[in-house]
Amino acid sequence: MREINRPSHEQHSFFGGGGGSSIFAVDEETDTLATVASGPYEEQLPIAGRTVGEIRARFRDRFDIDPRGEATLNGADAGDDTVVRPGQMLAFAHKVGEKGRH
Repeated sequence: MREINRPSHEQHSFFGGGGGSSIFAVDEETDTLATVASGPYEEQLPIAGRTVGEIRARFRDRFDIDPRGEATLNGADAGDDTVVRPGQMLAFAHKVGEKGRH
């Protein structure tokens, strides 16, 4: 059986050159990643530097965030004016026993 080599524009290199960047290259977006969680939804997003209120408004539909849900940042209560930093965990949830209370 004869082996056919790929054209050079289709070859991938792990060390830069030829087929794009290295798999070990630092992604600039990772400097802004933080985790957002609400109910069953959890995702790392480039949201660092934004306030909890901005994130709540921007991702309300995507994460099904209740406007009355309380925000916690790394387990501590956070207000809407709190700024999220890279690597932090922002969660929106209801406190226990709060369901149905208005």
